[in-house]
Amino acid sequence: LSPPRAPKSIPHSMADTKLIGFGNPLLDISAVVEQDVLDKWGAKLNDAILAEDKHKPMYAELAESHPVEYIAGGATQNSIRVAQWVMGKPGSTAFVGCVGKDQFGDKLEQAARGDGVNAAYMKHPETPTGTCAVLVKGGERSLVANLSAANCYEISHYETAEIQELVTAANIVYC
Repeated sequence: LSPPRAPKSIPHSMADTKLIGFGNPLLDISAVVEQDVLDKWGAKLNDAILAEDKHKPMYAELAESHPVEYIAGGATQNSIRVAQWVMGKPGSTAFVGCVGKDQFGDKLEQAARGDGVNAAYMKHPETPTGTCAVLVKGGERSLVANLSAANCYEISHYETAEIQELVTAANIVYC
């Protein structure tokens, strides 16, 4: 799911936010791969699985061995990105969830903001950002999701002034 990118600047006023989503943010790492890559990781086309320990090295390895596209993903965040695309004005939407304080978290925030979404992530200091390998072959795909930090959201982040201002400004809250 890659709608056209909105302008990169997001208004500083949270009052522009009309829709806010809460969910599990994942950095989709999408690559066209060969059959041997699918076989190596036990992935099947037209399938989606949760990562096991054996899959953990896949994400960095995929980024090193193939041209990849980084996409802000996760079901709720995908819906927010589509709504942002429809609404047009950057910052009309916001998304809240937990990412790691790491390179993949930075890439995820950059991708979401590049789509015009106000990414208001909680950043977990120890748990890595959730990722989803999108392995594409012959127009079909296999998804391998590692939720990781997406499972670490804390109520204390929700209670911050920044998130409360977003929630107050929004006309719609989507979870």
